[in-house]
Amino acid sequence: MECAEIRSGFASGRVPDGPAVSAHVQACPHCRVLFESDARLGRALALGQLAAPEPGQLFEAVSRDLQAETGPRARLRSLATSTRVMALLVLAVTLTAYQLLANRRPDFASYSPGVFWGIATLLFAALAAGAWKLLRGPLTPLDSSRAGWVLPLWLALPALAALLAPLGAQAGEGVTGWGGPFACFGYGAALVIPLLLWWWLSERRDSVPLAGLVAAGAVAGLAANLVLHAHCPSVHLGHLLLGHASIGVAWAVGLGLLSGRLQRSR
Repeated sequence: MECAEIRSGFASGRVPDGPAVSAHVQACPHCRVLFESDARLGRALALGQLAAPEPGQLFEAVSRDLQAETGPRARLRSLATSTRVMALLVLAVTLTAYQLLANRRPDFASYSPGVFWGIATLLFAALAAGAWKLLRGPLTPLDSSRAGWVLPLWLALPALAALLAPLGAQAGEGVTGWGGPFACFGYGAALVIPLLLWWWLSERRDSVPLAGLVAAGAVAGLAANLVLHAHCPSVHLGHLLLGHASIGVAWAVGLGLLSGRLQRSR
């Protein structure tokens, strides 16, 4: 559901309703105003009954909006979507390159190059697509059929990478040993905090819907798995699922809970 669809509904002489409308209105403060007082403002807009503002009031409103959109975050939010996405991907690539150059997996020389770069390409492609959709916004509400498979797919892709990882390894401890999954979980989750911080600083929406928070967690998880793929030699399925693939789910749940708590405290 988009803002334009809400306006079209009012223009057609009806008050838009339904689960998708409710989800959009909860996330969009501009559309929410249209539904207040039995949708009086929305009906008035549709009928063209709004009084024209006085020039002084109009300049006052513009000045208030301009003052609200100042500072470093306002400048970041004003950047083109492609620039904001590229910056996030550069952060992810830089973190991965550091692992490869200074802290790479001990079995890098013996691990199959085809499998290694194949998994890295899969994770990076999913990361790029997720970052573009996340920063482009708005995301489809969680109760829609599209979000019903896209978001779980982003969250599940690291698990697919975990299933493919043993194909490139030589028989040995990496295949049979757990190797400390919680250490990897903490390391990977912490390394992607700069990506989440960049997303928050450059996010244009004042109120991010739940679908956006889940997508942000999924993107963080994909970036963490890309970094850990270059760092961790374990290809034990239990280790990879618990210590790598679960990071995106954990960030999605954490962001959702944090957002809900902040909204209740207001």
